[in-house]
Amino acid sequence: MYMGYIFALIPPFLDSVINYLDKFLLSKYNISPTAITIYSGFFALGSGIVVFLLTGLHLADLKTALILTTSGFMGVFILLSYFKALTLGEASRVASLFQFNPILVLLLGAVILGESLLLKQYIGSFLIIVSGFMLSIQKLQGGVVKINKAFWYMVLASFFSAMVYISFKLGVKELGVWPAIPYEGLGSGLASLCILLYGNNLKNLKKEMKKISKKVFVYLTISEAIYRSSRLSFYFALSLIPAAIVALLQGFQPLFLLIEGIVLSLWFPYIIKEVVTKKTLSLKILAVFGIIFGLYLIFL
Repeated sequence: MYMGYIFALIPPFLDSVINYLDKFLLSKYNISPTAITIYSGFFALGSGIVVFLLTGLHLADLKTALILTTSGFMGVFILLSYFKALTLGEASRVASLFQFNPILVLLLGAVILGESLLLKQYIGSFLIIVSGFMLSIQKLQGGVVKINKAFWYMVLASFFSAMVYISFKLGVKELGVWPAIPYEGLGSGLASLCILLYGNNLKNLKKEMKKISKKVFVYLTISEAIYRSSRLSFYFALSLIPAAIVALLQGFQPLFLLIEGIVLSLWFPYIIKEVVTKKTLSLKILAVFGIIFGLYLIFL
């Protein structure tokens, strides 16, 4: 049981590192969200093939195989929505909006698994929503406030993420983590193939690949290797403890993001430049604590 908590705490730290690395790649090297998403999906497929070669194929019943494959398929669309949001906002703000995910896990768990909600859980959900708005609003000239477009992409990403929580949890109970990875990788590869063949994506990707240097490719590979390590730890956590608890512990990510964002902006501004004025920093801190308190009310 304790190992489940340890596995669940590893992803928020690794993902916070990846958030800034991805922001660096998207902004400094002008890589499109579509290209990096396609690469990520095929990287997951490759990882699944490696696991298959090392452990062998464990045949699952059709229902379990479809659930796990769908989990991998939706996982790629988490990335597509997230990368699009990342081109529109700061890494710390964007990634913090993943905190809508625990609410959706709770709600979907209630619908699919028959779990009921308590009053304090509704209050906690409301706090997270308000805090999410605080992290995503932009104040324009004249005092007009609007919602950043990144907000809506992250709502979509959170929905896909919650579906992955529920679907992989259902599948891993039947098969186990290692046997489930090839099916998840297959779903990711299929999703990337669908995106690649959609519209002019294949033509655009060929043009973009010609501009990507070996150094950028190395950065992409490092990012994906860290991300797959994060997902593997996440999957082991789901196999050991309830999905709701795993979702709760992802709430530590905003704290990692806040600390890393301040360090990078102050000491390495040529890599990442976040808004760290006194006013914006106070807003971020208040929003992060609002999210954490909301998570506390929901799950504890």
